[in-house]
Amino acid sequence: MNKVMKVLAIIVLLATVAGAGAVLYGINTLTPQVEQTALIRTPAEDAQEVFDSVMAQLEENSFTGRLYGEAAGLSAQDCAFETYTVRLVNRGFFPAEWVALTVQPVQTEEGADVLQLGDSGAYVLGAGARGDISATVLTTLPEGAAQRALQVTCYVFGQKIEFLTSVQ
Repeated sequence: MNKVMKVLAIIVLLATVAGAGAVLYGINTLTPQVEQTALIRTPAEDAQEVFDSVMAQLEENSFTGRLYGEAAGLSAQDCAFETYTVRLVNRGFFPAEWVALTVQPVQTEEGADVLQLGDSGAYVLGAGARGDISATVLTTLPEGAAQRALQVTCYVFGQKIEFLTSVQ
């Protein structure tokens, strides 16, 4: 009987340590991590249909994105679309839900960000999964004029998580 109690005590102790380790790992991996960031710049005159569509939406007050500055009087020759892509990895036990990417606007003497195109997706990054999320900005800034801050927002196990990453 004495040996049985010792074995049971050791088993309970090991189970407690394993459970505590799993809880600590879960708490430390709630926030998805950024693996990679990328930028693709396209002159607006090369995407004239998209530019015209966005300008028409602004005139009709039906634009669903974020407006950062004045868009009246812009021409496609003065603008560019910058698409930022962030690769995220979720090493946690719980899925990251409602994942969104927001580009922090930049304004300098050389130009400024005008707007961020709307994205109506409800993205989910499963537990242990990798995924990409993108955001596109219409800007009058010259190429490489400013370092960008990108804000990633998601909900993990009902808790809102926000963090910043950057791309140049």
